[in-house]
Amino acid sequence: MGRSVVYRVGAVTGRIDHVVIVGAMGAGKTTVGRGLAQRLGLAFFDSDDQICELRGVDAARIAADEGVEALHRLERQVFWDAFRSSNPSVIAAAASVIEYEEVRDVLQGVRCVWVDADEETLQLRRASATHRREITNDEASLLARRRPLFAACADVRVDTGSVDEHDAVSVVVEAITGRDIE
Repeated sequence: MGRSVVYRVGAVTGRIDHVVIVGAMGAGKTTVGRGLAQRLGLAFFDSDDQICELRGVDAARIAADEGVEALHRLERQVFWDAFRSSNPSVIAAAASVIEYEEVRDVLQGVRCVWVDADEETLQLRRASATHRREITNDEASLLARRRPLFAACADVRVDTGSVDEHDAVSVVVEAITGRDIE
């Protein structure tokens, strides 16, 4: 099914250290990241899970209690904690971290996968999850601002609105390793 959903943006060669999954809220970063980590035999770090572990509450609660900016600072901290690990891993980064120039700079030196979907799919997924922050009216403008940032950092883009989880993971594995690993 899926070669048309993978878009190779840059050359991907060499040894795998970290693979960072970026994309909008609801694009499927956790789903693709978990499957990718399993297939590659790497550790998996998910921003949402790490925040819950660190703070004892989910991102939605932090955004409601402390504000979205506080949540974004925490998401950046969690990203750096995972990224600084010496063990190769797959990191599902919060969408907000792409806003930070220093994060975009380091993404140029690792394998970066942009998990994307059409706006309708993103809206449906965001609405069905209770752990995500409240959706605001400016989500479209936020996505419009972030999409070029995701694109600039990504080695590979996969459209998760067009394929199921298994196919999405398969095409990412093949794109970053040059072979299919089941």
